[in-house]
Amino acid sequence: MGFMYSGGGERTAIYECILLKKRGHKVSCFAPAVRPDACYPELIEQIDLKGFIPRVRMKLPLRDFLSLAASSILAPLVSRKFMQFDVILCHGQPATWIGYQIARRLGMTHFCYLHQPARFLYPRQIDVQVGWKTKKDFALLNDLVRLGRPLATVFDHASVVSAKSVLVNSEWIRSQVRRIYGIPATVCPPGVDVEKFAPAEKKSDVMIGELRIETPFILSTNRHYPQKGMEYAIEMMPTLLRECDARLVLTGDFTNHTPRLIQLAKDLRVSHRVIFTNRVSEESLIELYRNASVYAYTSPCEDFGLGPVEAMACGTPAVVWNYAGPTETILDGATGYRAKPYQIDDLAEKVVHLLNDANLNQRMAKNAVKHAREKYSWNNHIDILESVIS
Repeated sequence: MGFMYSGGGERTAIYECILLKKRGHKVSCFAPAVRPDACYPELIEQIDLKGFIPRVRMKLPLRDFLSLAASSILAPLVSRKFMQFDVILCHGQPATWIGYQIARRLGMTHFCYLHQPARFLYPRQIDVQVGWKTKKDFALLNDLVRLGRPLATVFDHASVVSAKSVLVNSEWIRSQVRRIYGIPATVCPPGVDVEKFAPAEKKSDVMIGELRIETPFILSTNRHYPQKGMEYAIEMMPTLLRECDARLVLTGDFTNHTPRLIQLAKDLRVSHRVIFTNRVSEESLIELYRNASVYAYTSPCEDFGLGPVEAMACGTPAVVWNYAGPTETILDGATGYRAKPYQIDDLAEKVVHLLNDANLNQRMAKNAVKHAREKYSWNNHIDILESVIS
């Protein structure tokens, strides 16, 4: 979709650019919509980032929608920009559609990395329940795609199945690609920078600006969208606080959904133990990962979920739902727990268990670091990627 917020898919594309370049490849990154201040500003400045069309810098209504739409429509007219390249790697839609048009026009090959099938065409249950009101650009795209669904489905299918190879982030998404598109895919899980995301010698309080976050605390990182289910983490707090004294720290840019989360904490009378940090820097994020006692990932239908992997690399056991992508990254009872979907009592019980049993927590922390380093380093990701696109 572009670089409009700090998400796992965006981090994956950025790290691919950085690490492929370190391995001697010449890499340029094109995006239909870019907000460098909102998408990993410390990382995005390290890549050669370009737009398909001149970037809309004015604060226009629906600026991201206009950029996405214009790039998708005008792609054939800018195809000459790509004559110097050997490989086009497309991350999701509309990038795959744009790459497909350019590849056809120039007689090139394109590859596709699907973090998920296009959710406007193949919505999940949570998407149907909550819609896309948090971001007006997405709401408009969703409405337009719904109106033109038969044609949009044809375009999406053609651009994906014509790719030389399709990569996906998890076995769960691979099964969906097989069901929807009828083609095989190669699992290439996102990674974690194991040099930066590393455990602390001892858990300690964290300073975010002038805000002191005292230990012990539970960390949850995600966008403040209804789809991300951050309310589950807040809803577990009344049960948790009856068993132990801890804080819940929620990172992520404030959106129009944030006031609902804040009000929920007030209604449950736990607002004194729930901390909303707003956006944090990469450095502060790592400090939070390192010093949290437990990481809670409550997104109800996540394709992969990079947060639990980053937490494990930092020596923090994670509790996730036993559904979708995170079931593949968390070793239940060894590096964290998988809670029964979407049972608040079970979620709270598992978090409390890790908070109250220091020996268990430390044992799982060591297992988590080892597991993340062995299976989810970025070098492993790039090895798989290179083997496919070479």
